[in-house]
Amino acid sequence: MDTQPELAWKQLFLNLSRRVDVKVTYNGTHSTHVAYWVKAIAKKLELSEQYIQTVFWASLFHDIGKIGVPDEVLTKNGPLTKDEWVIMKLHPVVGANIVNSLNSLADTTSLIRSHQEKFDGSGYPKGLIGLEIPLGARILAVVDAYDAMTNKRVYRSACSHEEAVTELNNMRGRHFDPQVVDVFLEVLESQSYTSN
Repeated sequence: MDTQPELAWKQLFLNLSRRVDVKVTYNGTHSTHVAYWVKAIAKKLELSEQYIQTVFWASLFHDIGKIGVPDEVLTKNGPLTKDEWVIMKLHPVVGANIVNSLNSLADTTSLIRSHQEKFDGSGYPKGLIGLEIPLGARILAVVDAYDAMTNKRVYRSACSHEEAVTELNNMRGRHFDPQVVDVFLEVLESQSYTSN
C-alpha cells in the first residue's frame, strides 16, 4: 500500500504526464487512453494482477520523460532534425529515471525505458529485439502507436481507425509483437470500436 508521500509523488507524476499530453494532443488524454487499453490487453493475456497494475502505471507515465524535451522539439510542425531526434530519443530513459525515484513504481522503469523498442531491433534506446523487450513494453508500444495515430497531434492530423489497424498489421513482426497486435485488435473489436 502506498504511503502518503508516495501518493503525493504519484499525483505529481500524473500531473507531469498530463502536462506532456496537453502539449502534444488536443484532448490531453493520450496516457489515460493508453493505460485503459493496456490493462484490457494484459487481462486478456491473463497476466497476474500485480503485473497488470505494473503495466497500467507504466502506461500512465510512459511519456513523462518528454517533460525534459524543449517545446520547439516536442511540438515541432514538421520532421525532426538529426539533433532533435537525439533529444527526443532520450525521453524513455529520462522517464524511467524519474519514476525510479519512487519505490512503488520501480517495476515500471524497464517498461517505460523500453516502450520505444521495436520488435525487429530498430527501436531505442537499446535496440532490443523480440522477446528481449519486456512484455509490458511490447503491449505499450502497440497501444501507444495506435492512440497516437488515431488522435490529432499539434504537428499532424489523426488517421482513421481503419488506417491505424492497417499500419499495425503492416508493422507486425517488424515494429510490433504479432501476438500483442492480435490481442489488441480483439480488444478493439470486442468494444465495437468503429472510428473516431
